[in-house]
Amino acid sequence: MIDRRMVLALFSALCMAGSAQAQEWPTKPITMVVPFAPGGATDISARIVSEQLSKELGQPVVVENRTGAAGNVGIAYTVAAAPDGYTLVFATMGSLTTNPHLYKEQFDPAVDLVPISKTFEVDHVLVARPSLGVNSMKELIALAKEKPGQLSYGSAGVGSSVQMFSVMLDMIAGTQMRQVPYKGSAEARVDVVAGNIDMVMDSVPSAMDQIKSGDLKALAVTNTKRNANLPDVPTMQEAGVEGYAAAAWGAILAPKGTPDAVVQKLSAATQAALANPDVVNRYKTNGIDPVSSTPEALRDLIQSDTKRWGDIVKAANIKVE
Repeated sequence: MIDRRMVLALFSALCMAGSAQAQEWPTKPITMVVPFAPGGATDISARIVSEQLSKELGQPVVVENRTGAAGNVGIAYTVAAAPDGYTLVFATMGSLTTNPHLYKEQFDPAVDLVPISKTFEVDHVLVARPSLGVNSMKELIALAKEKPGQLSYGSAGVGSSVQMFSVMLDMIAGTQMRQVPYKGSAEARVDVVAGNIDMVMDSVPSAMDQIKSGDLKALAVTNTKRNANLPDVPTMQEAGVEGYAAAAWGAILAPKGTPDAVVQKLSAATQAALANPDVVNRYKTNGIDPVSSTPEALRDLIQSDTKRWGDIVKAANIKVE
């Protein structure tokens, strides 16, 4: 017969051990896996927040780029790591919520990773070649409906926010614009400026310089409010595309099984880091909005966006070639 007092004593000991582990953690450097190449918005964001996290936690937080398969390589590495709080991943909306609908992997980000905190949002902006002769979304949509299948937009890889935000526009506006795939948005922007394609739905930080130079015509930003760096450019909703709202985002997660006490300590440290004035300023300088969250709020976001983008992937029949 099981002694109830022994069970309670064991449970109490385990709780005390977990609390002690959280108090002691971290005792060595932490690896922050970035599943994308150095130099992009995700990598820049990760390096800025990791530097401040090192100060918050009292241990180095070292960024390690593990690229490939639209972010799946870095996520797979993190999923397989020991769940001790010393390996984290700085993932993105696409790698967490769109990839599961496009790639057959041995892991599920929603199940095999533990949310820590959201980290940033990046607005996108629809930019067109000035020679297209449109000055608003209404003019663009009217032209696209007049010439179905003839207007072209660049995408930056299957499942990328550049592609998904463009597909969503087609679906909401009832247009049929032609997708031209590129390895990245930079190549697409070059071809818009050259007049080889008509437009691209790029991130605001990436497109800013060419908007200001007049090489690209900004028609609308994707989020629900205007971007501080483009105050004269309307939102999609203001421009007449009702129901359109989207922003790319990033987040920090840990392997499944990471102790809850460590997760909570990590989340608090991340939220503190993202509220630091120097971090806020460095993010803003790069056109990135620092946005933190609780683990629970991030879990809800992943679940809702996984459904949202999954529905669009299915409806538009998007597939990895």
